[in-house]
Amino acid sequence: MKKEKVWVWFKGGLQGGKWIDGFIASSTEEGGYIIEKPDFVSCIVPEWRIKLKEPSDKEIGPTIPKNATWKHS
Repeated sequence: MKKEKVWVWFKGGLQGGKWIDGFIASSTEEGGYIIEKPDFVSCIVPEWRIKLKEPSDKEIGPTIPKNATWKHS
């Protein structure tokens, strides 16, 4: 995958989570996506935390897998 603009899901504790824009992502050979943003430490996140198109409701999250990994590295 080339680098694309994406939305990333962040959990928000008791306030719930939300989709955040402004990230650039590219897929990795190991699975997941490297997410980058100037004011954010780059890391690899699983596919379920990424949306390629703007979500219609930024507070409705993805289907989170049981025992989900939130960050690979």
